[in-house]
Amino acid sequence: MNKKNFILSVAMGLALVNGVFANSPNKDIEVFDINTIEYIEDEEQVELGFDVADYLPEGFDPYKMYVDLNAIEYIEEEIEISDFTKYLPEGFDAYSYPTDIQSINYIDESDSFTIDFDTKKHLPEGFNAYIK
Repeated sequence: MNKKNFILSVAMGLALVNGVFANSPNKDIEVFDINTIEYIEDEEQVELGFDVADYLPEGFDPYKMYVDLNAIEYIEEEIEISDFTKYLPEGFDAYSYPTDIQSINYIDESDSFTIDFDTKKHLPEGFNAYIK
């Protein structure tokens, strides 16, 4: 009986020691660097079904600049900005910061819909959806 108790005690002790060292924070942790991943680009040839050289001018070079964009002269016009404040709501400030999320109004065209029945009949008397 002592031999069985001794073997069982040793086995339990080894299991306990193994469990203690299983969560050891001193393990060597390899830091993963995403730049070490090699990306293999698949060079796929696109077959158009015809020879594109037949449709290009003779001596065409795709790397040659045929038009110098710096040589184009642009006409700068003075644009008169009229008073747009008459189209804005009263007290509108374009640079004001919204104070809370409820003050932001999103308008989406797909949000408009019509209900084919009168909802007032189904709501309690004096119901106001806009009361906070």
